[in-house]
Amino acid sequence: MEKEKVFISHGDLILDKIYDDNLNLLKQDGGGCNWNDLYNLSIMGETCYAIGSRGNDEEGNLAIQSLKNANINTDYVITENKSTNIMNIIIPNRELGDNSILHSWYSPVTNKYTMNFSESLPTELPKELENKELYIILDKFLPVNLKFIQSINADCKICLDVGHIRFFEHFTRQYLSSFFSMANLVQMNENVTDLLFDRFQVKDELEFFKLFNFDLLVLTKGKKGAKFIFKENNDIKVIDKSPEIIVKVVDSSGAGDAFFSTVIRQYAYCENIDTNFVNQTFNLANQASRNVILQLGSRIIK
Repeated sequence: MEKEKVFISHGDLILDKIYDDNLNLLKQDGGGCNWNDLYNLSIMGETCYAIGSRGNDEEGNLAIQSLKNANINTDYVITENKSTNIMNIIIPNRELGDNSILHSWYSPVTNKYTMNFSESLPTELPKELENKELYIILDKFLPVNLKFIQSINADCKICLDVGHIRFFEHFTRQYLSSFFSMANLVQMNENVTDLLFDRFQVKDELEFFKLFNFDLLVLTKGKKGAKFIFKENNDIKVIDKSPEIIVKVVDSSGAGDAFFSTVIRQYAYCENIDTNFVNQTFNLANQASRNVILQLGSRIIK
C-alpha cells in the first residue's frame, strides 16, 4: 500500500511587511521561503504540516492564520513570549530589476531589528506522521533545524532551499555538510554560489552535485532561467532552461519559492528524474513563478 505523502516545514513563522518607496505599508501576509513553499504546496492540494514557533503578538496571529487559510496543519506550532519574525520588503516605484527589491531584517520605519529566531522549536516528529512519506522543506541551517531532521526515522526526503547567504555564511563547511549530506533535493540561487562553493572548495555546481550525490540540484538564475543537474542511467546530466522574459513585474519576491514548491511536488510524484521530467517540471515551475511576480505578495493565489 502506497504511503500518504506529507510535506513539512520546520522553523520560525515569518510575517512579510511590504512597503513602497515612501514607506507606505502596502500589504501584510505570511512569508519566509520555506513557509511560502509549504503554502504553495497546500494550495496545490497536498497535505502539509507546519512545525515551529510564533511570537505572542498580532504579527504571529497574522502569520499563523495565513497558513490556516491554506488548510495547513498548525497544531505543532508553539507560541513563545517573543516577537514574531518580520521580513521587511520595500518595492521601488519604478521598473523592477533582479536586485531592486530590498529585503531587510530591520524595520524601515523604526530601524529596529525584526528577527528573533527561536532556540526552542519542537524537534520531534509528530507520531501521527511516522508512517507517512515525508518531504521536509528547510531554508535555514540552524542547530535546531538539524536536530529535527536528524531525529526523523520515517521515510523522508530532505528538500533544501538555499536562497540567501545570510542563512549559512556564519557556519563552517563541516557543519553545513551535516545538512547537505542528508539532502535529496536542493535548489540554490545563483547569488549564493560564490560563497557556498568557496566554503566547500568546489569550482562549480557540477562538482557540488558530485560531492553530495543529490537526486536533483537546481540552480535558479532569475530572468536567465534555471539549470538542472541529475543522474540519468548513471550519467550526470546538466540541462539549462530559459524562460520567456516578462516585461512588467509587480513583485518578484516569491518567484523562487513558487518555482521550488512546483519542483518539490514534481519530484515527489516522479518515477524517474530524466530529460522529460526536467522539461515538464521547468514549464510548470516557470509558469508558477510568472503567476506570482504579476501580483503583490510572495505566495500563489488560491
